[in-house]
Amino acid sequence: MLRLLEEKGYVESVYETRGEGPGRASVLFQPTQKAKETFKKLAGDEILSLEESKERIVSKIAAGEFEDAKLAEDILLQMDAGLDDVLYCTNLISDLVTRIRLLGRHRMMDYYASVILALIEKKNASGLNLLPGFMLGLASGESNAVELTDNVLKKIRNYEILLDHMDKEARDSLGNMLSKVIAPLKIE
Repeated sequence: MLRLLEEKGYVESVYETRGEGPGRASVLFQPTQKAKETFKKLAGDEILSLEESKERIVSKIAAGEFEDAKLAEDILLQMDAGLDDVLYCTNLISDLVTRIRLLGRHRMMDYYASVILALIEKKNASGLNLLPGFMLGLASGESNAVELTDNVLKKIRNYEILLDHMDKEARDSLGNMLSKVIAPLKIE
């Protein structure tokens, strides 16, 4: 989906290198000016909660108020396919990975990447349930442990609830997405 959005000019890829030592650069995506303008047009000027903004945007896309009908269809199909839960869970892990990178713990992530990928490859609820807590532990530093833990624990609890309700197909999808998030962290 991100590659499609990039083709359409809504996001651009940026390569982030680790700075020192071997390893691949990470590909990150950031919104373009076109995306920001489209978001403002669809969400409106007033500040809303994330959920209200999302509902407004989805309803406008469904009503045909988005200029790219094919992209709108792809977005709505993604949402209709029940990927919201999968995306929420993937975003939580991605956020923790970003925090780990910001702490400069690349070697630690490389060391644990194989363990994490093994948990993900099982694609069962017990392995995937362990993942956010494990990642939270890696992402916590002395300076941010209390704040991070308080903010993330609620999200982790929601992750667990969503995971408990996922069928095998959704867990497979989650496992595939998480593998793509974690695999680049492993130095080969």
